[in-house]
Amino acid sequence: MRRPPSEPPSFMSDADLDFIYAIVDPDTGPSAAGELLTVRQMSDKQFREWIVSLGNYHAIPILPTMGRIGHEQRLRLINYLIQRGVKIHRLGGRAANG
Repeated sequence: MRRPPSEPPSFMSDADLDFIYAIVDPDTGPSAAGELLTVRQMSDKQFREWIVSLGNYHAIPILPTMGRIGHEQRLRLINYLIQRGVKIHRLGGRAANG
């Protein structure tokens, strides 16, 4: 859902990485049950697959770097999507209105 043009986006901070949850495939390979992890708990591979699929769902091309993806880079990628109108919710009910 896109934000109204008059409403400024609310960006995520480093502390929010502990409150953004997603169901991702385990590192051991896809299975019937995914794992519920925070952005901070995800492996680089899990985060890369999650952020790319989220961008694809919203028709926003996103290319994370190969190799290590630190917390600062994860935050930049999440805020990039928020800036382009993607709503990303965090535990506790506060959504970053994008």
